[in-house]
This record gives sequence, C-alpha cells and structure tokens, in this order.
Amino acid sequence: MKKAFILLFSVFALQQAVAQIYTYPSLGKQFSTSYSTGTARMQALGGASSALGADLSALTGNPAGLGFYTRSEVNMSLAYTGIQTKSSYLATADEASESQIQMPTLGMVISSNNLGGGEWHGSFGFGYSRQAIFIQPIQISGTNNRSSLLDNFIEKANDKGATGATLDDEYDSYSGTASSAEALAYQTYLINPNSVTGGTPFERFQPLLPTNQYGTASNSGALTSWDFAYGATYRDQLYLGAALHFSKISSSSSTTWEDEFVGAKNVAGFQYAETLLTNGSGIALSLGGIYKLNPSLRLSLAFRSPTYYDQMNETYDARLFPNVIGIPAIGSTGNPITITKVNPMRLTTNEFTYQFLSPMKVSGGFALFFSKKGFLTADLEYVGYGGMKVYSAELGGGANQAFQTKYNGQIARNFEGALNIKVGSEIRISPSLSVRGGAALFGGGYAASYDTIDRNALQFSGGIGYRKSNFYLDLTAIQRTQKDAYTPYTLKNAADFSSATLDITTTQFMLGGGIYF
Repeated sequence: MKKAFILLFSVFALQQAVAQIYTYPSLGKQFSTSYSTGTARMQALGGASSALGADLSALTGNPAGLGFYTRSEVNMSLAYTGIQTKSSYLATADEASESQIQMPTLGMVISSNNLGGGEWHGSFGFGYSRQAIFIQPIQISGTNNRSSLLDNFIEKANDKGATGATLDDEYDSYSGTASSAEALAYQTYLINPNSVTGGTPFERFQPLLPTNQYGTASNSGALTSWDFAYGATYRDQLYLGAALHFSKISSSSSTTWEDEFVGAKNVAGFQYAETLLTNGSGIALSLGGIYKLNPSLRLSLAFRSPTYYDQMNETYDARLFPNVIGIPAIGSTGNPITITKVNPMRLTTNEFTYQFLSPMKVSGGFALFFSKKGFLTADLEYVGYGGMKVYSAELGGGANQAFQTKYNGQIARNFEGALNIKVGSEIRISPSLSVRGGAALFGGGYAASYDTIDRNALQFSGGIGYRKSNFYLDLTAIQRTQKDAYTPYTLKNAADFSSATLDITTTQFMLGGGIYF
C-alpha cells in the first residue's frame, strides 16, 4: 500500500534552532518561496516592477503592465547563480557551495495600438519564466556526545511498540527491502530489542560513545511557469490585465548522514542516504491594475491566486550502509558466532501522490518619474504562507482527513503571512545608457512561536542598461543573504540533539536582452 512518509532529513534552508523535519509543510514552504523574478532590468530594481509596465516581467507580476506596450517585443535572459552556505554544528564550522546557469525569462509581447477601434488598446504576452531554483548545498560535521541518528530509529520503534518479530514482518526477504527506517536498522543489527521483553525499549551497542557525525544535503530543480497574459489601457490612464500561469515543480533532494562511533567494539558506524524526487503541475490566475494619477506618478495593485497543484508525485528512497566490527550472535547450529560483515540494505521505494495549494499573493506599489531622467519605484507584497494546504485524494476517506488535519494543522501553527518590501531606482545618464539599483527585504514567513531565528532575506542589486530604437541589453548583479538552520534528526529530549546554524549567500549575474518589432 502506498503511504505518506515522514522523511527524516531537514528542508534545505530556503526555509530552522527548533528542528524542522522535512515533511509536507516544509516542502510546501520550499516550493512557494521565490525572491525577485523577471527580466534583468526589473531584478536590478530589487524586483519592484508592479507599477512600471512595458516589460516582460508583467507576465508573472502585474499583467496590467502589458497595456503600456506600443510595439511588440521578444525577450530572453541568461543567469549564473552561485550559493554558498556556511554552517556551524556542534562548534564545528563548514562550508558548501554550488552554482548553476539557467534561463530566467523567455517570451514575446504582441502589441495592438487599437482594440476595437475605440479608446482601448492592449497587448498579449506569453512566455516561460523560472520563478525559483531549489539549489541549496549544506555540509556539517561535529562530535556528538549525546546521541546518534540510531536513537531516532529507536524512538520510532518504541513509539509503535515494536518487537523483533514485528520488525521482521516489515522486511521483505524477496526484494531485500524494509518498509521503515527502524526495520532497516534492526535488519542490519544496528538496533536491538530489549533482551528481557523482546521488544521495547530498543537498544544499540555502546550508546555513550563519542560520535563523529558528518552530513551533506543538496537540492536541485526549479519552479517554472508558462505564462499567458493580456493587458489593456483606457485612454493611457487606467491599465487592467489578467494572466494564466501554468506552473511546474521539479525537485530532487538528497542527504547523506554518517555516524562514526569512537572506540567502538561492535559497530564502527553507518551511513544513511536518502533521496526524494518531487514533480507536479499547477495552475493560477493573476489580476492587476495600474492607474496614472498624473504623468509623473503611477499606482498599482495586483493579486495572484493560490496555485493549485492537482498531482504532486513523489518518489522516496533510502539506503543504510552499516560498518560492523564484530557482532555476537547465535548461528544456525545454536553455537555462538561473530558477525563481521553486514550488507547494505535499502528501504522499500515509496511512491505517493498528493495535492497542494500554494499561498496567494497581493501586491501594491508606486512609480515616481522625474521627467526623462529616471524614476523611483517601490512594491509591498503580502504572501499568505499560513494559507497553504495539502491533501491526498489517493488516501481517501478518513486517511485523507487525518493527513489534512495533521499537516495543515502544522502549517497553521508554523507559518504566517510575510511582507516583501522592494525598492528600486533607475537613472538615465545618456539617451541610451541607464544605471539601476535596488534593495529588497523578503519576509521569512515563520510564526514567531516557531523559533528565534530571523529568516528574513536581505537583497541588494544593481545593473546597467543599453537601449536603442530596436533593441536593448541589460546586465544585473544581485546578492542576497539570510540565516536558517538545519536539523539532521530530532529526539523527544531537545537537549539530546543539535541543529546547525546556517548563513546563506546567493550571488547572481544576469544578462538579458530584447528586440522590438
């Protein structure tokens, strides 16, 4: 039977010193968090684009901006993104880094100077956009004198009242796989039932030994979208627009955790590796408006509905690699033997499908123009993370209701609405050349009761633009910093496990250009 797994590793720092287990609420937050998006020009402005218009960013932001187009355009951009994560775990510092080249935007706007022969005219646009990338490298290490990941497996076995016999029942000798992590640990001799009860409380060899721990986590994939929008203007003063967004999530997450028991006589240690693949498609609607109070001042308002993902398909795998020195056992003849080799074993592959509703977004902004010398613009955006929902039609009936009650309850407790503040300015230093700068503060979205970490992300950006009558080129640099935490496993006693603190720096260089026709 397919079932929803509660995975054992933490979310990859898009989103903890209280442990955040990698469950459906944390996945939802990861899949819903995006920063400044759009063309190179708008990203140089901190992403403050809702009141400007005449830019391909209107496809994913405020579709009313398409009404400013008076001629058609094709746009494309390329970006290099590098992420560095500095971690501190059990007083040990580590670093991990990763980079990627991607295509943030590709699209076309077809402009009509007159709609129906009246005072309206508008433009239709369509394109591809990359709303978020999921790369997040983590590396941690340290010496733990209080616990091991095996203690997490032991607690799971104890909580369900397992015995050696019931954990044997969770092992399929034909496929050589186990259906739970605790059964996996039991089959590889890493945890044992109590010698008196034959069940709880489970034990492990030499539990008080210092444990050298090493962990890595990596994530790849992206949230992408195909966007179709129309924006129109009435007398070049009131601008209205609507857009449909067909989103796709493609994510691959993996962790490797290794415990090495110092001075061990029976088990030297083990390595536990997990992989989660997630793919899903969704649809959303956005509406927007821009109003020119006068030739120098524009005001904007935009709404984006929650994205409904009808099928989030996930595949979860895990493997356990024991490192055995010598385990006392009884052979088939009844004589004592010592086991010196235990083969790796894997968890039964789990496939599961669920539905996901991402948070809605509401934004408003202004743009103040200084004749033809430049402008100042700002956006305020609200993202309702607390309104995310997950459910699973696959489970059906009471199981689906229990699934919703558990995880949507966690969402309501752990997440809340967040404000994103974006400010940018462009100065024209010649008829063809402009310089830009911007700053943005992205709210973390976690409830104040969750923990004490400030997960707000601070971003600075800048760039230059070169424009002629029939083409343009834009170059942008962005740097974003934020804090987070990574918890490899949890235990009932919070004093027995530790979290790594993370300092994350994202640097991006973006080159974009377009042709007017």
